[in-house]
Amino acid sequence: MAMIAKGFGMKVMAFYPFVTPARMAEDGVLAAESLAQLYAQCDYVSIHTPLTPETRGCVNWELLSTMKHGACLVNSARAEVIDEAALIRMLESRADFKYVADVAPKNAKDLEARFKVCVCFTAAKMGAQEANTNSGIAAVREIVDFFEG
Repeated sequence: MAMIAKGFGMKVMAFYPFVTPARMAEDGVLAAESLAQLYAQCDYVSIHTPLTPETRGCVNWELLSTMKHGACLVNSARAEVIDEAALIRMLESRADFKYVADVAPKNAKDLEARFKVCVCFTAAKMGAQEANTNSGIAAVREIVDFFEG
């Protein structure tokens, strides 16, 4: 994602506690010290977290309410990582806020009707296709490595 964003001339900030700031800097990525910093400072926030008990509803009002004027939240994860009540509250209170997802929540039709130009959902889970391709490539590489010794 960082490479794509940088291709558009964007500065990239990420929060990923398992990668050191030095390693991120090697890729031209600024490491955020916290999710709160990331949400408060970025024009676009793209979510790529797996759904776990800890991440269910983790994108909440506390994070959303700090987003910059004109910010856009891109959910490439699972619908359940978004606190839907907080998302609706954000859309109701901030006409400048945009929400884009490749996985539609259960109330997608209602959200599209109420917040026409502020929400967009793709027809299918696009991230899953990329993940399947990447998994296949990784498997082939491991097989080749095995046979090449």
